[in-house]
Amino acid sequence: MMKNTKFLFIALAGLMISSCAEGTDDTASADVDNKETCLYSYSAENSELKFTAYKFLGKTGVGGTFNEINVKGGEENESAIAVLESLSFEIPVSSIATKDEGRDEKIKEHFFGQINTPTLTGKVVRINEEANSATLIITMNEVSNEVRGKYTLNDGAFTFDTEINVNDWQANEGIVRLNEVCKDLHTDHANGDTESKLWPDVTLSFVTQLKKNCN
Repeated sequence: MMKNTKFLFIALAGLMISSCAEGTDDTASADVDNKETCLYSYSAENSELKFTAYKFLGKTGVGGTFNEINVKGGEENESAIAVLESLSFEIPVSSIATKDEGRDEKIKEHFFGQINTPTLTGKVVRINEEANSATLIITMNEVSNEVRGKYTLNDGAFTFDTEINVNDWQANEGIVRLNEVCKDLHTDHANGDTESKLWPDVTLSFVTQLKKNCN
């Protein structure tokens, strides 16, 4: 009788352990099933490209943007990085906006017109997450160059900042021509300058908020 009781106790204990294990597996399975999945995609309305050009010997910044940026790629993906790396763009220079229509027309005619560039094109080449750097290819004046800069990415909010020298795109003729046309405006008379100066350096800043769809 004692042996039978002992055997029954062991069997019941084993059943209880087995039942507990099955309950744990069910909970883990439920956790996996309930895990949220998010997809990212590019949003044109949440994007902006800004630039700063420089005039005067003291290098005073003049800001601007382009009101039209045509972007391809950016389809839904679980990886925000993958979405960004799929982007390519085309910018009509006619959409330039510096809050001065007269200046805009001069830039279009005498800079971009001089180097025969109706559009700026480019694409994202790669994003290095370890170095927080992004590499683009930008084409202007039929010259393509890689451009590297720093980026941030936080919950779909992306920023990219870099510095370029337009002479790397053989655009010096455009710089010279625009500076000639704007000679007086590019001379800092208030600080005693007698020389007109338009720098080839340009700061670029791009920001976008990726769409995020979770379920």
